Amino acid sequence: MRIRYIVPIANKRKVIIPDHWDFPMLGGALRVVEKDGLAIAFEVVYENQSTDLAPVIEKGSDGVAKYSIIGRDAQLPFIKIILNDAASFLQCYCDIRLSFGDVEVKYEGESLGEEERIAVKSMKVGKHEEPISLTFDMLTRAVMASEKSGGPRFEVALISAARAAISEQRFIDSFRYSFLLIESLYGEGQFRGAGLKGAFKKNTELRSIIEGVQRDHDWMKGETPSDTADLLNGNHGVDHVIDHLVDKRGFYFHGNVKRKDAWKPEQQEEAKTLAFFSMSIAYMVAHQAAAAMFHDDLAAKHFENAEKVGAVIMLQIKYDFKIPGENFLRDGQMNFHVAGTKVTPKLAFGVAQNFLQQFEHNLPTASLDQAECMVQGTEQKVFDIKFYNET
Repeated sequence: MRIRYIVPIANKRKVIIPDHWDFPMLGGALRVVEKDGLAIAFEVVYENQSTDLAPVIEKGSDGVAKYSIIGRDAQLPFIKIILNDAASFLQCYCDIRLSFGDVEVKYEGESLGEEERIAVKSMKVGKHEEPISLTFDMLTRAVMASEKSGGPRFEVALISAARAAISEQRFIDSFRYSFLLIESLYGEGQFRGAGLKGAFKKNTELRSIIEGVQRDHDWMKGETPSDTADLLNGNHGVDHVIDHLVDKRGFYFHGNVKRKDAWKPEQQEEAKTLAFFSMSIAYMVAHQAAAAMFHDDLAAKHFENAEKVGAVIMLQIKYDFKIPGENFLRDGQMNFHVAGTKVTPKLAFGVAQNFLQQFEHNLPTASLDQAECMVQGTEQKVFDIKFYNET
């Protein structure tokens, strides 16, 4: 059996390797995969392998098929180590990145008999990325805010770098970018540890952000144990957290390679919680920088522009409710005019949420029995809510 380990090149810039051939590596052969003259991946091929190394399909006890991978990682960890180290040599001269999170492994029979014994022909190890969901009013608000003043380019330069590093699992780099943003806005020009800690601790805005981020997350769940996770889940105050962040700044910014406890670029998991916590703080800073998008006058202007082009949907909600002490249902109606050209799940949820809030505000003691929302003048249903209240 032949096994192919394919590691994609993740560069945004195109990579050209004009001439190449099979090269021995870890008992196999290293090859360059090309498409339209461009290098798109590195492939390590092993010939004459046992079919026992291929994945097999086993039947679960509940009758549902499940995959049981046998021996697939016998070589993959070593391939990753060698190619990662090789890439680090090349990166001293140019920016070349490999996507180890999207490795594809192919199992190919070298004879008809082998082909028949291979149940799973290929397997891809990767992560699912959800598409970015952006409402149109977010775009229009951003445009209108930009017309009034410049955008938060400084904040975005650093938060974007921190976010990109997180996606590539470069947690140490991500922490650095997030900390640079925090330091630049709240550090008051201090660069020594004691001075920087003092500047952070006396800033009420930063203290409030750190307190909120620490409180609103479980910083240990599912993550690699670390001193950062221990601190965040140990009910320590903001001062201790600030001390920790600045100390980590010193460790990751100014670490000496001759130190016995020097950080190592291959030990990224140790900084994972630190990176996510720091980026959460940086996100809150970025949200404050984008506050101009959410001024009330922009919401009104967004709706006015929608009305001018006829992008408005009329929604009608008919509902039944009961007043305490009465044994019969009353009926009511609310109308909503919303900007849009079609009913989306997000729009339906927002209108339902708004309706429930208004109902509770207007009739705080009443109990809602059911509510039905329709597009006015049509038969298109938006949502139907039914409550089963005790009588």
